[in-house]
Amino acid sequence: MSVERSVREELDRSGLSLSEPTIAALSTYANEMVRWNRAVNLTALNGRELVRRLIVEPIWIGRELQISGVLLDVGSGNGSPAIPLALSRSLSQIHLVESRARRAAFLRQIIQQLQLTNCKVHKTRLEDMPQIIGRVEYVTLQAVAPERHVLSALHGLVSPETKIVWITSGQSKPAAQAHHLDVPASNTEIWIFRLDQS
Repeated sequence: MSVERSVREELDRSGLSLSEPTIAALSTYANEMVRWNRAVNLTALNGRELVRRLIVEPIWIGRELQISGVLLDVGSGNGSPAIPLALSRSLSQIHLVESRARRAAFLRQIIQQLQLTNCKVHKTRLEDMPQIIGRVEYVTLQAVAPERHVLSALHGLVSPETKIVWITSGQSKPAAQAHHLDVPASNTEIWIFRLDQS
């Protein structure tokens, strides 16, 4: 089965309707992830599961939370959720933070290929990120737990009101006032909280 067909079917299954150019761009992203994954360990997922978890679920989350404004994606690695959100949401700016050189190279290549002019890759650790990004409405964490050192680094970069979206599976509540969002027919769990709640 082609990647594009999988993208279409998974979008339909999740009740998501996107334009033809967006579906084509998402398919290109998925194909490039599979191609780069042979040389760079981007993900253990493949096939329909890769499409569902790394492309369609972030788009569903973006719609449910109405993600907009400026996004900071920590540990961007394979580009999810930042790239699917860049393609499906009206975001003014997206900062992708990735410390590993080969993964940062993949991110730069796919951003250039898809002409995502609102995306910028920062090849650095979050702790070393310069304070250059200004106001941030959302922070996304996937495959990165909101541990003390992560939250401490975020305190120097974003405001206390910035919403942190932790995409995980089977993990405990990260903050007393965190809001929980279930992804239908998935073991993915979403926790949303602010820095001043952590």
